[in-house]
Amino acid sequence: MKFQLRTFCLIFAILWVECLCNGNARKASKQGCFTTLFQFGASLFDTGNAVIAFPRQAFQPTRLPYGSTFPGYPANRFSDGKLIIDYLADAFKLELLHPYLESVEAEATKKAVRDYRRGVCFSVAMATALSVEELNLTGIGSKKIALNPFTSHAQFEWFQNFRKRVLESGTNSRGNLSALLPSKEAMENALYLPGEFGVNDYRVGLLSGLSVAEVKKKVPYVVLKIVSLVKKLHGTGARNFLVVGVPPQGCSPFYLTVLNGSKDEYNCLVEVNEIHRLHETKLKIALRDLREQLRDSNIMFGDYYRAFMSVIKHPAKHGMKVRNIACCGSGGKYNYIPAAVCGTSSSRRCSKPENYVYWDDFHPTDALNKIIAAKFASGKYVEPPNLSLGCS
Repeated sequence: MKFQLRTFCLIFAILWVECLCNGNARKASKQGCFTTLFQFGASLFDTGNAVIAFPRQAFQPTRLPYGSTFPGYPANRFSDGKLIIDYLADAFKLELLHPYLESVEAEATKKAVRDYRRGVCFSVAMATALSVEELNLTGIGSKKIALNPFTSHAQFEWFQNFRKRVLESGTNSRGNLSALLPSKEAMENALYLPGEFGVNDYRVGLLSGLSVAEVKKKVPYVVLKIVSLVKKLHGTGARNFLVVGVPPQGCSPFYLTVLNGSKDEYNCLVEVNEIHRLHETKLKIALRDLREQLRDSNIMFGDYYRAFMSVIKHPAKHGMKVRNIACCGSGGKYNYIPAAVCGTSSSRRCSKPENYVYWDDFHPTDALNKIIAAKFASGKYVEPPNLSLGCS
């Protein structure tokens, strides 16, 4: 069955608004609708920060066929089209979120500043929940693998800098910046979305040679870091959260190519998915405890793992045909060759990406992102449901 995102998201917006207005929670805005979004995370939610942060790297999202489905040219996203956050922005009738680093780059180069009144994306590809020091202390880090300095804490510091600019409502040589920034009230009533933190922490551990059992022992540290991010954001006045978990990346062309191991009936690596499933379980429990501590807040959990697996298990029901093979790649069993990734001269794009779960070795297609966003919108994979679609 093909999901009609517009219908689902309209229901999502209306019913979520009803619940926030009629319950004990703070209203999303005076009109009861979220008008501002703040996204944190890694490549699955990065709208362009990595391309700016690492200008010397030849990132795939700067080249076709990335962006070939939407908007028709490279849009600095790790997909052929939109990301989950893009579809959620559509649901609230907001502009797609600009990356935070565009504002920094604009000020440094005297370019026109983007309009950030409807929110900001702080996500950066390859970001981890834990800092480089914490990764090394917990035994996850490796000298063989370059670690991204723009971790969950670094992204929070970016947010703090952005918030400071909002509170100061400063001016510069190009005029009044306050006209391009959200109000203090909008920031307090915004929806905050910590994304798939943990995906890269576990990937670094596995690629560093740790066993699955050893990586599993690191899951509580990652979960604590995500909870810490929510608490810090709460301390700045944030009250509405949708904390998104991690997908079952044991099904990805990347892991199926670089690691060996037993596979389930859906051709997914069982032990890799056990790590991600454990993450979802522990994060869900931690957020339940956090709700008891922060009773003035709406803290929702988006179960990315279960939502994603529902497509892996039943692709035909979702209008898809290919589970584990990348739409874009240079060959091999799963269409992934590390030395010739999607976007390089030898890579080729499949003719119908809407039939594929994976766009490249690690990232979903626009079609899959649309489905996951619709599933979150339906409330089925959001906990607690009474804060999304469970209102009567």
